[in-house]
Amino acid sequence: MLLSIIAHRCGPGRYPEQSLAAARHALALGADRVEMDVRYTRDGEPVICHDENTERVFGVDGLCREMTLERFRTLRHVDDPGCPAHTLEDVFDSPVRPLLLHCKFSGPLLADLAGRIRDRNLAGDCVLGVQAAEDVAIVHAACPEIRVLAFMRQMEALTDFLSGGAQFIRLWEDWVTPERVRWVHEAGKGLWVMAGKPEEGLVGVTDVDRLLEWRKLGVDGILINDVAWAIGVLRLGGQA
Repeated sequence: MLLSIIAHRCGPGRYPEQSLAAARHALALGADRVEMDVRYTRDGEPVICHDENTERVFGVDGLCREMTLERFRTLRHVDDPGCPAHTLEDVFDSPVRPLLLHCKFSGPLLADLAGRIRDRNLAGDCVLGVQAAEDVAIVHAACPEIRVLAFMRQMEALTDFLSGGAQFIRLWEDWVTPERVRWVHEAGKGLWVMAGKPEEGLVGVTDVDRLLEWRKLGVDGILINDVAWAIGVLRLGGQA
């Protein structure tokens, strides 16, 4: 089975990160799934935004959770002012599928998000990434059909997630060992690797040797920025 390639932040580069344009481009290149980050506005609407503060991406110094939906809709990407900020409904209304929705929050709002996915009949097209082991039960109580990825913030949480209902476990590349890959698979979970070293400011990037090592270990998916490069290495035999 081919190692799945997930476009981290929709594969930024040619188009702004987490934009529908970037998502469509990544899927056209051959990505198996695109990742987007979900936050909620002050008035309780889910929107697509990686950072808590919108300044880096949209050039406006403000917290997403303190903005109204109306205000968020006025934002434009710094890298391309013609590209607007997106709400989750914008994404659901588009043909961009399948999705990995990384929830940048825990708790009751997960039930709202899972309910929206259920009501749009998109459970089969969405994987929800959650940060705490107790979040899995919240998602499945609202929509049992949604598959869940453990976006663990600390390696110590692995045991709790392995005994819980998440279908996938995400490890940072420096957390990957043959033993941990075996543990995850023996627990009946899929293992996805987040490329990069956040302590060095590198997220979504890695090298050829790492990709080939993960394939050899039987990793099930990788989150990576450069989709075309990863496909070249893993499926077309390229080394560039």
